[in-house]
Amino acid sequence: MGIPDHDFQLLTSCGDESEAALVRGLLEANGIPCLVQGEQHRSMLGVAGAFIELRVLVPSGELERARELLRSVPQEEPSGSGPGATPDPDSEDAHCAVHGQRATRTCERCGTFLCASCDGASTGLCEDCADRKGSGARVQRGRKRKVVAWVILLFMFGPLFVIMLAGALNALLR
Repeated sequence: MGIPDHDFQLLTSCGDESEAALVRGLLEANGIPCLVQGEQHRSMLGVAGAFIELRVLVPSGELERARELLRSVPQEEPSGSGPGATPDPDSEDAHCAVHGQRATRTCERCGTFLCASCDGASTGLCEDCADRKGSGARVQRGRKRKVVAWVILLFMFGPLFVIMLAGALNALLR
């Protein structure tokens, strides 16, 4: 779809390419032109591209219609499916992996089947997820992502910085 020259406004930000593709598909299926800002930069940078925000932009005249369209889409999974839902009692796989008993629900984080004997069944988390939640693993993962990003940037731009610094020092010493 060709996009005429418009004044584009921010509709929403997306966490990843698949979410942006879903929003774009929904908008274009309803005749609303859109742009995903940051999409090409994100793919060019590889791992470091995960830190670039994907912004969905629409023409200012279509902004309210696009917002209404996004509001009309259910944001949560329907009850009876997804993490935390009660498993199908007729399913052969609906057994707790730890105790071997029939599962009564699933872990809210990872979807593992839980039985009534599981320690974390009352909180909705399996034992592994409950341990990770108590240890602050989520904070560690965020720190690791930042360190990885800085290391990648250092390898990408470090040599260029050293060359520029060497050139400046060489010019000063002449």
